Amino acid sequence: MRPRALLVLLALAAAACGGGSSSSGSSGSEHVSLVLDWVPNPDHVGIYSAIDQGDFTRRGLAVAPHPPSGVSDPITLVAAGRADLGVSYEPELFFAQEHHAPVAAVATVVPTALASIIASGASGIHRPADLRGKTIGVDGTQSTAAFVDKVLASAGLGQDDVHVVDVKFNQVPALLGHRVDAVAGVFQNIEGVLFAMRGVDPVVFPYDRYGVPAYDELVVVANTDRLHDDAGYRAMVGRFVAGLAAGTDWAKAHPDAAVEVMRRHSADDYKNVLAQSVPATLRLLGTRPPPEAAWARFGDWMYRSGLLDEKPDAAALIAHP
Repeated sequence: MRPRALLVLLALAAAACGGGSSSSGSSGSEHVSLVLDWVPNPDHVGIYSAIDQGDFTRRGLAVAPHPPSGVSDPITLVAAGRADLGVSYEPELFFAQEHHAPVAAVATVVPTALASIIASGASGIHRPADLRGKTIGVDGTQSTAAFVDKVLASAGLGQDDVHVVDVKFNQVPALLGHRVDAVAGVFQNIEGVLFAMRGVDPVVFPYDRYGVPAYDELVVVANTDRLHDDAGYRAMVGRFVAGLAAGTDWAKAHPDAAVEVMRRHSADDYKNVLAQSVPATLRLLGTRPPPEAAWARFGDWMYRSGLLDEKPDAAALIAHP
């Protein structure tokens, strides 16, 4: 899940997210309210490219993205019918299932892990085994702790072999200020780029390369009740996914232009990393149906790691509009 590593979340009143997808804009396009997982940043380049290049408009949609006021907003507002779609994290879908929220993933935005342990090469860390005796700054969440444990275990290490410090969501200043040797929960395509720009020699350990099952970092979330009962909503979701795929493909084919798209839309805190971060992100993007077998493996890992109280049903968390 995305940490508050670079900035505090922008406030957003829930009412601003709008309601269902039945309203139309002045152009006659169907209005679609989309709650992002975070403030606009390079992870959203496919979305904003689709907006700027008219990929949604050509499909009769007027997509209005909004940043969240909290990490649970995309799922909470979509489940309540107060937003049409959301962008969230695969683990959040499994947590939502335990609370019986009527949501499912309909497409991937970033179909690979971004969250990582990032270490300073100056600390002599070049592989996970080198974390022995080092200090790792974490955000204090249960999920990050489970991810770190798995990466350490892949190198034959345990919690007693490292010093874990809760730096809350201040991973970036903690590493830049040399208070820790490594941080967990930061994104390889954003904080990894930032660290390199700030003179740190970042060594990146993406979770899914070091013991954690493959998972989709970001997905498009829809309301399953509405998908089942509302043919118009179901059709809108299908058109949205097609527009997102087109926007993502365009951005990957035009990386320089994609940087300019995000210069127009990114939060100010990200502006100085766009030239390097957007190309790094484009290599990781892809719009496709979430893979059920991979989700089942990841959900089972979450359950065995103590993150879930009940065995999950991965198939029920994936919908095909």
